[in-house]
Amino acid sequence: MRNLFLYFGAAFFITSMYGQVGIGTTSPSSASMLEISSTSDEGVTYKGLMPPRVPNIAARNAIVPNISDVGLLVFVMNKGNGEAGLQIWNGEGWIEIISITIPSPEIWINEFHYDNAGTDIGEFIEIAGPAGLNLNNFSLELYNGTTGTNYNTVQLSGIIPNDMNGFGILSFDISGIQNGPKDGIAVVKNGVVIQFLSYEGTFTATGSNANGITSTDIGEYEPESNPVGYSLQLTGTGNSYNDFLWNAPSVDTPGALNTGQIFN
Repeated sequence: MRNLFLYFGAAFFITSMYGQVGIGTTSPSSASMLEISSTSDEGVTYKGLMPPRVPNIAARNAIVPNISDVGLLVFVMNKGNGEAGLQIWNGEGWIEIISITIPSPEIWINEFHYDNAGTDIGEFIEIAGPAGLNLNNFSLELYNGTTGTNYNTVQLSGIIPNDMNGFGILSFDISGIQNGPKDGIAVVKNGVVIQFLSYEGTFTATGSNANGITSTDIGEYEPESNPVGYSLQLTGTGNSYNDFLWNAPSVDTPGALNTGQIFN
């Protein structure tokens, strides 16, 4: 009897795989192979469709489509010019469908270090923002991506100096930053999350101020073989987070401008 049940179950699964598919609906349109309903509870709540997201152009370029993949869609979270965009593969290259300006946080995570070969040492998180800003209303919340919970909160203090053209940085030594995978850091102002980044994967927070918010993966990480004295840093030219891009680990610069970074 058990084998017969498994047989019919498998047959049903195969039929479903090759038939029409409905998500949020039991009666997809006869003209579609896939129909996604915006509501599954008769209009009590509504939700949208999230296209596949990649953190930056480098991550998009790691996808290697060919001419038969025409129509492939991705959403690039940060193109390095303060913009994000929905893009489609036309068989030869990526074409922009729509570009949007990304709201930039008032202050942002500019550099951090969490993992190196052997015992982790010199862990820190560096903040950048407009010169003269008092950080007393800001904090950093560190999240465990496996559980989504907050495992450490660091109250910030100090006034951002004028390191270059009206912008500057402050670095904070923080021991015990988790090594991943998919752990995260939130910048919080008066209880409101203004930035929520993660490394080695994305996750949704299940507690504290970031509860219910999904992190944005920076697209770079520090391997266990990472040399002591290295970190993850933003580089580029600009005056907001969205003007810069994360890079592979390089010699750290806590409390100083990142190598290859210019504030204008």
